[in-house]
Amino acid sequence: MLIAIVGLTAAAQAQSQDEIANRFVGAWRLVSYAQRLADGTTRASPLTAGYIIYTDTNHMCAVLTNPNRPKWKLSSPYATTTDQAEGLSAIQGADAYCSRVEVHAQEGFVLHLVEDSVRPNLVGVIRKRWFTFDGPNRVALRIDPTELALPVVDGTLIWERVMK
Repeated sequence: MLIAIVGLTAAAQAQSQDEIANRFVGAWRLVSYAQRLADGTTRASPLTAGYIIYTDTNHMCAVLTNPNRPKWKLSSPYATTTDQAEGLSAIQGADAYCSRVEVHAQEGFVLHLVEDSVRPNLVGVIRKRWFTFDGPNRVALRIDPTELALPVVDGTLIWERVMK
């Protein structure tokens, strides 16, 4: 009987794990990215536009941009700038990476094991996000404090589902 109870408990936890992991699957649009600073004040990150996509194969990709960054002075939207200041503004005004994903449902966090990034030093890094679902179509991902640099002491991204 004890074996049956332990087996049922493990099955319930596994099902719960799968159910929670499945809640991530889909495309999500960034609603807000709030940062709390060491002095107790809060501010919105300049990266206010973005999407994150989670797959049912335990992968994800995210892109965040500052929609107010200056446009390049080019004749075509497909051309690449050679101007250093324009290139720097593009990199500083965006972040993007893709990773494998591990959902730790019982602990309340998801790990992003970075495989590709616009920032080469992130490749191979594990990014931890504490999650909270608000209904079926909204999730908050709080950046683990170990990733933050002063003056930022807390960062939370709110995502809204746009596609399952």
